This record gives sequence, structure tokens and C-alpha cells, in this order.
Amino acid sequence: MNFKTQILLVAILGLCMSGLNAQQPPDFDAEKAAGIFEYDVEKVIRKLSIADDTTQQKVSTALHAYNNKMLDLSFEHAATFRALAETFDRNVQIAMQRRDRSQMDGVKATIQEIIPPIRMQVVAEEKILNEAMAAVLSEQQNRKWLNYQKRQKG
Repeated sequence: MNFKTQILLVAILGLCMSGLNAQQPPDFDAEKAAGIFEYDVEKVIRKLSIADDTTQQKVSTALHAYNNKMLDLSFEHAATFRALAETFDRNVQIAMQRRDRSQMDGVKATIQEIIPPIRMQVVAEEKILNEAMAAVLSEQQNRKWLNYQKRQKG
């Protein structure tokens, strides 16, 4: 498990644990934890100030391909994400009723087991996307792209 994934999981679980004190059940989005999201193609083209039609088409193609891969991953792992969310919600309720945070330990272990392999698939697709973007964007546009991507990933 890479460092970013560990930080993400710790942050999610930290929010969950703080939610136990507030008596407000925290939300858990397994897709988000795995890094699955799609880019708004027109917004990316606007943000990167791409004027050339050929470059716009290539960027659009690369982003659509990435978005399709993310949809595929989302569908492929939908049952797993649903089961994780249900397990998470059930254990949060139990932990809140019992006022016992240790109830979440099993959920944490399950999340740390299931999410990283999916996250690795997302990272592989991001690498393909970034290579495609670097091949068509200017150096300045590529820097903008990488910064934009970092902000979108949270």
C-alpha cells in the first residue's frame, strides 16, 4: 500500500471516528477512497487554455478513454463497493450505540485489504492518461494539467 493510500485511509477513518463523538454517522464512499472519478472534458480543455483543434481532439479522446476505464472499474467493483459501504454503515451504527470505537477495527482492516488493489488499477490508468496528455500538451499546459489533476484528486 502506497503512502497516499495510507494517508487517505487514515483520514477517512479519522473522520469516521470523529463522527462517532458527534453522533452523526459519517459517510464512506468506497469509489472515492479508491480514487475513481471522471473528468469534465470541456472544463479540462478550458482550464488548460487549449486553442488548437487537433490538440483539443487528442485531449478529449484521452480523457474520454480514461473516463470509460473509470466507469468500467466502477461497474466491475460495484458489488464490492456496495458491500463495503453496508459493512461500514452497520459497524458505525454499532460503534455509536456501544460508544466503542474498536468496532471499526475490522472495517478498517477490510478497507485496507480491498481498496489498495483497486486503487492500483486507477493509478495505472492515470499513468496512461498522463502519458497521453504529455505527448500532446505543451510543457506549460502539461504542468497545468498535472496541477489540475492533483486538485481534482483531493
